[in-house]
Amino acid sequence: MDYEFHTCYNAYGSNGGRQIESVIHLKDWKSSLIRYFAAGEKSTAEKRLGVELEHIIAERGTGKAVPYAGDHGIRTVLVCLMAQYPGAVMLPEEAFLGFRVPEFSITLEPAAQLEISIAPESSVRCIGEVYRDFISRLEPILSRFGHELYTVGCQPVSRVEDLTLIPKQRYAWMNDHFRTTGTGGPQMMRGTASTQVSIDYGSEADFSRKMRAAYFYGPVLKLLMDNAPAFQGQALEKRLKRTDIWRRTDPLRCGIVPGVFSERFGYADYADFIGRMPPIFLKQGKRMELTGHRTVAEVFESREMDEELAAHVLSMAFPDVRLKQYLEIRFTDSAPLPFVLAYSALVKGLLYSEAGLDYAGERIRAAGLQEQDILLAEDDMMARGWDARVYGTACREEAVRLLELAGGELPEEERGFLDPFAEVIRCGGINSTDLE
Repeated sequence: MDYEFHTCYNAYGSNGGRQIESVIHLKDWKSSLIRYFAAGEKSTAEKRLGVELEHIIAERGTGKAVPYAGDHGIRTVLVCLMAQYPGAVMLPEEAFLGFRVPEFSITLEPAAQLEISIAPESSVRCIGEVYRDFISRLEPILSRFGHELYTVGCQPVSRVEDLTLIPKQRYAWMNDHFRTTGTGGPQMMRGTASTQVSIDYGSEADFSRKMRAAYFYGPVLKLLMDNAPAFQGQALEKRLKRTDIWRRTDPLRCGIVPGVFSERFGYADYADFIGRMPPIFLKQGKRMELTGHRTVAEVFESREMDEELAAHVLSMAFPDVRLKQYLEIRFTDSAPLPFVLAYSALVKGLLYSEAGLDYAGERIRAAGLQEQDILLAEDDMMARGWDARVYGTACREEAVRLLELAGGELPEEERGFLDPFAEVIRCGGINSTDLE
């Protein structure tokens, strides 16, 4: 009870009566989630980064997406790739959909986009070394089958309706559900690829500061990593296509977590966000149960939520910044390695430093920023690119400021990783999708 009281104090403020009422009415599912978040608190001294990078594998010459099945399909690619790693462990799926080794895991997104999830590292250089070794083993396999690898934010050639889902029940149910929640679901599942960076938090207060700062920095980070020159065979005139797609997917589980800019925002508030979301299905062990449009709060009104169910439910939320037992920054496009390393270094410099967190917090307070201000900044970027304004500041000016701020907080040997972003600002975008 002491921990629950402390959490409600952080979330609801100092009104004594309101604190007590909150504790009394704290639902079992909600307290389970709060305990789960608290169990994820770690020392942040090492400043670890987990990096996930999704790739689109296409036919050389045509650019058409390679399907999962078939003699030269992605399943065959996975079999050949896993053979490169003695001791690799196949993931426990209903079909062969990935494997893991100590340095990383390989999984597939819904339309067979190939994702590498690099284990948390405190060194940006080490992240690059792990990825380069992985690519050195993958590219000869792709060449043998007449494939090539694209690190772009959107499917450049194939139409999403022509792409089949991999044999994973989770994705079939998600696909059906998203057809009822918006127009973006099929495009998101089949036609996008991202870069995601995860960071640790040391306490509820640390989580709250980092969550707010990540959302504050989000529009500029999205534009720096904007890397979708085409979608489904058509050149794109507007920026941030993946953001547009995610906005149209499912407003209950995507985008901005309500109330995130409040300094009172805490574990309980994120749990409330989860409680209002339908989990779509539940998975516990090998058992799967379709839950439809009932919310998490409704589903767990009369049942317990253990750690396995908590982890599953949290995996079904897709906000721009997601809380599990770490913070997952999910909103940027897939890009070639130099930009991924630049992005990783930028996140490290901004979100693992007091200066970076203070800058975001002070700007949020001074301007009284709300969630709508993020949407307005992104809307302007979609329309005007680098000529846009973000929170009243010229976008290029703010981006340069963030690079300088992060560079001043990084160790000397990592500052050079930011250099590709200086070129992005100068040229107005990532001008290379060359394969790594």
